[in-house]
Amino acid sequence: MAFAEDIKKSVDEYARKHIADAEWHKNFFDFIDDQKLALRLGEEFFAARYIYKLLEGLGADDWLLRAQIRLQILSYASIYEAALHHLLFVNKSDDPQVIALTEFSMRKQVSIPAAKLDILKKHLEHDGKAIIPTYEGVGKTDESKVRFDRKAECACSLGIIEPWLKYELVEFYDARNSIHIHAEIRKSLSYELDLSKRAYLRMQPFREQVVNWSQSQGLVV
Repeated sequence: MAFAEDIKKSVDEYARKHIADAEWHKNFFDFIDDQKLALRLGEEFFAARYIYKLLEGLGADDWLLRAQIRLQILSYASIYEAALHHLLFVNKSDDPQVIALTEFSMRKQVSIPAAKLDILKKHLEHDGKAIIPTYEGVGKTDESKVRFDRKAECACSLGIIEPWLKYELVEFYDARNSIHIHAEIRKSLSYELDLSKRAYLRMQPFREQVVNWSQSQGLVV
């Protein structure tokens, strides 16, 4: 059952009172040249701030405070990941360093005609085991499977973000991936609270660094 209209209005007014409006958040990611993605990131940013204010208004403590922290880390880490992924695999997709993110060394079997293979099999044996002719090749993996820390390292190497920010973004994303009950019990609440605050506070320098890089690359911002 929903709150009465006057209660909903009061809660909504409280949540919006100390944060920038939805339009400001939607425009925050104007450095992303995919308008649909930029809008979605802006909405996620606004949602994270709005939910934070709602829980702050409830005086979140103990288990609810932990839920507040978890939601903030999940939201901001996901925003950073989506933005960096686009910058690398769309804006810099032809760069050798980006291409290398989806490549790995692998052994590929040499294709030999069956008739010749039957002859070679007599000689391609060691210790009673068949030797399969291979060569060192390059395999490809899907970009969605590239680890975030490698994306952050690549973005730093390309000058998109600064080294100090790279380390913090990796920390946020690692926290996002390790959020589960046992891990939370081992961590201190003060550490997690600091992490969620930093995840929000680093959004502005992240934007500034990306915009500066985009302008240096001649991209429209």
